[in-house]
Amino acid sequence: MKREFAIIGFIACLGVGLLSGLLIPLDLIPEPARVSLHDQIISRGELIVGTSADYPPFENFTYPFTGAIEGFDVDVSQLIADDLGVTLTMTHMDFGSLISACRAGTVDMIAAAMTYTEERAGSLAASITYITVSQVVIVKDASPLTTINDLGDLGGLTVGCQTGTVMQDELTALGNVTVNAYPSAVVLMTNLINDNIAAAYVDEPVFSSYNRTEDLRIIFSTGSEPLSLWTRYGEPELLYVMNLAIFDAYLDGTMYDLFDTWFG
Repeated sequence: MKREFAIIGFIACLGVGLLSGLLIPLDLIPEPARVSLHDQIISRGELIVGTSADYPPFENFTYPFTGAIEGFDVDVSQLIADDLGVTLTMTHMDFGSLISACRAGTVDMIAAAMTYTEERAGSLAASITYITVSQVVIVKDASPLTTINDLGDLGGLTVGCQTGTVMQDELTALGNVTVNAYPSAVVLMTNLINDNIAAAYVDEPVFSSYNRTEDLRIIFSTGSEPLSLWTRYGEPELLYVMNLAIFDAYLDGTMYDLFDTWFG
């Protein structure tokens, strides 16, 4: 009988305990301590940066689709990794997949010659501008097309660009241009060289890189636009390091050395 009373008493106490727990205001329950992305990177000893390694001289495989990834964006990312005291790992994917990968936490940061736009800033946190570039419409030197004054002058033509870029948005918005968007700049430039498209719309440094081995020319150029590095919102510690690395690189001349290395 005593045993039965003991069991009943235990159940009663358990019920009171559970009820008390239910009555505790949720705002009094302590939240788990936040571990910043900055601290996670330092703990793992690795900064994982997403890029699309088909866009020389910003980023490109040392051999077609194999080997290490090199380029201007890689060297800028290395500055940030050095400031964090960690190893840099560049991760290749299609340009159009980079933002979702960063939001999902697959990569810590994006360095992919990505132009700052309000739409992108609605999804990710942007660094300060680390370089400005012009977008250019290019053709083969033998093309009959002449210099144009506006993108609208491309009406009726088939123009190539890279998927997920501001160039694709601008061409599509025209409505009178057939837009062929390709997952990589390599495929885009191959189609231009093989006469599958009349022109290509790219960042000017890409033209400069390919013009070293191909006969190309510019028929239209936009004003300069800012490029940013990107990371997730809510990670001010990492964003601070990114911005400081860019600022210091301009202050001590490192950035200008990188310009000379990759853009001549």
